[in-house]
Amino acid sequence: MTSLFARTSKPAAAFSSQKVTGRQIILQRPVSRAAVRVMASLKVYVKGDPATNTLLDCPFCHRVLLTLETKHVPYDKEYIDVANKPDWLQERSGGKVPVVNDGDFWLADSDKIVEWLEQSHPSPSMASSVPADVTGSFFGAFKGLLMASAEEAADKKAAFLGELAKVEAYLAAHGPFFGGDKLDATDAAMAPKMYHALTALGHFKGLVLDPSKFPAVSKYRELMKEQPAWKATDYGQEAVVQGWAAHGAQ
Repeated sequence: MTSLFARTSKPAAAFSSQKVTGRQIILQRPVSRAAVRVMASLKVYVKGDPATNTLLDCPFCHRVLLTLETKHVPYDKEYIDVANKPDWLQERSGGKVPVVNDGDFWLADSDKIVEWLEQSHPSPSMASSVPADVTGSFFGAFKGLLMASAEEAADKKAAFLGELAKVEAYLAAHGPFFGGDKLDATDAAMAPKMYHALTALGHFKGLVLDPSKFPAVSKYRELMKEQPAWKATDYGQEAVVQGWAAHGAQ
């Protein structure tokens, strides 16, 4: 599914917008997609193939795109070939994506970008009350297992499953999303990380999630797939596998 607000070559209905206090956007009457592209001064530079206009795997870019879609912020995607980074990207962000640009304003780092989006586009709010220790070590544990040697594998798997158990317990008590019945900032950060982790570990390590042991996580994954923001920003499991293979996973 194509985003209502991201650049596309196919015409579709979208919404007009009006700037009010600060940078807040209020959605109003339907207008053409071409009009939305004219209004969208915000550019988001993400990992992708500029030759084919294809979005590629990057959980941090995905986090920003999910935030933009959930907040209905008009934007244009610009794809960066991470194997052939432009000089300006090195200067602006040390070669890292995502980066956002609006006129003379530039900002790198997904943490800073989503914080800025919450301040500049406060409605709908995606403020999160999830304690940091619920999700803070998840991605590191995933990478530890993915890159583990045979000797390390058992310990690294136990560490990853322990982090996944923290997520399961929180979602079981407060879900179905980290934001309860709606997406919040933790969802925008964690859903892509879980997508990468469970896709890559399934492919490279044969780890398959048992729904009977992780029912809340399993439900979460299925519900996320149905969210319009996810459908508009999903780059596919094949891209995830290829991306981690390029990082040395095997």
